This record gives sequence, C-alpha cells and structure tokens, in this order.
Amino acid sequence: MAETTEKYQQAGPKVQPGQKEEMVYTWPYLVSIEAIMAIMMIAALTFMSTFINAPLLDLANPDKTPNPAKAPWYFLGLQELLLHMDPALAGVVVPTAALILLGMIPYFDRDRRGTGIWFSTKKGVPITVFSAIYTAVIEIALVVFDEFFRLPWMTEGSHGISPFITEGLMGMGMAREYVSWIGQIFIPLVLMVAIPWILVVLVKRRYKANMREIMIALYSFYFTSFIVLSAIGTFFRGESMHLMWPWEVKPPH
Repeated sequence: MAETTEKYQQAGPKVQPGQKEEMVYTWPYLVSIEAIMAIMMIAALTFMSTFINAPLLDLANPDKTPNPAKAPWYFLGLQELLLHMDPALAGVVVPTAALILLGMIPYFDRDRRGTGIWFSTKKGVPITVFSAIYTAVIEIALVVFDEFFRLPWMTEGSHGISPFITEGLMGMGMAREYVSWIGQIFIPLVLMVAIPWILVVLVKRRYKANMREIMIALYSFYFTSFIVLSAIGTFFRGESMHLMWPWEVKPPH
C-alpha cells in the first residue's frame, strides 16, 4: 500500500511544502472567454445570414424525396460511409466501435503525467500533424478511387471496389449471396483496421512513440476522419450523391 501511494505521489504534480498553488477562478476568467466566443459566434451567424440566401423549402412530402437527401451535418460522415459499405456496418458497427475505443483510451494510456495537457509531450504536435495528413490523404484517395474506379466488363452504372469484387467473383460462377459480403463488409473492415494499424507502426518507427503518443496519433486519426468525411458529404456530394466540385452542388429539388 505504501509503495502504491509513493508511486502515485511521484506521478502527480510536485508541490513543495508551504507553496501556494496557482488557481484560476471561473469568474471572470472563464466566463469572460465564453462570453466573447458567444458574441463572436452570434456575429458570424448574423454576417452569414446577411449575405447567404438559405430559403425554406416546401413542407415535407413523404411521397417525394428531395435529391440529394442529406442527413444533418453531424451525421454526414456516417452517410458518406454508407456509400462505400454495408449499411449496418456503417451506421451501427462503426460508430459503436469508435465510441467504445475512445472510452478505452484511459485503460491503455495509464500514465498520469501530462494529464489534461494538449499534445502532452514535445512529440505531440508533430505526431498530430503527421497523423492528420496521413489520414486525410488516404481517405480522400479511397473516396475518389471508389467513386471513379470502373472496368469495361462491369455493369453499367456500377463503380468502386465492391462491384468490382462482387461481379468478378460472380463471373467465376459464385452466387451473389455468397460474394456480396466480401466487398460490402470484409474489404471495408480490412481497410478500417489496416489504415490505423499502419499509422501506429509509422509513428512508432518515426517518432519512437510511447503509449501516450500512440493514443494521440489514433485520436488524430479519428478526428481527421470525422472532419474529412463530413466535409466530403457536405461540399462534394451533389445530385444522387455523386462526387462533384462544390460550385457544381445545387440545392435539393
């Protein structure tokens, strides 16, 4: 018990006897910052509403689905995943697994030093930048590849990895119900495991990262994935959810 207490004290902040701890009060320091940010947000929304036209559409009609039909912005990342894999995998398994893994970070990183400090170590910022660039480049490349990859023998209108595998195996005589899961479930699972695993290997070799820095890399991977997929779904998906440039995306009709 004494040994455990001593280790805990060594891991915590060093406070000398009689030394006064520095304190920051909620009022006025925190409240003033929050008030300034609230005023800036209101001003930004007012500025946008002045120069950007956002007309209300007709009342919802269950017999007529708008094209494109997009989810709220915070679900656009998941909607983007729906275009590339099985709906149950993209809409249920992936977000559930992501939340569970985020909650497990404290069980992997048990070091108390630097708790609550952004980037925590000197390598934190370079690892974050490297992880963000790595994730963004790979995910954008995969989205573009899945949108435009097409071979002459593939059926009209089909494109991407899943139809390529499914139709190729069907051409070899295999039934659709036995091969569709390969492109819709197996390949996406392999990619979602392999991409962060390769990131961990690269961070370990390049930065000699410890567990805290590995967690920083993986969280950067998760956060960048959310930003990239949400941005693609918001600005680059137009009519019938086709990939196009932002200035070609028109309001739903």
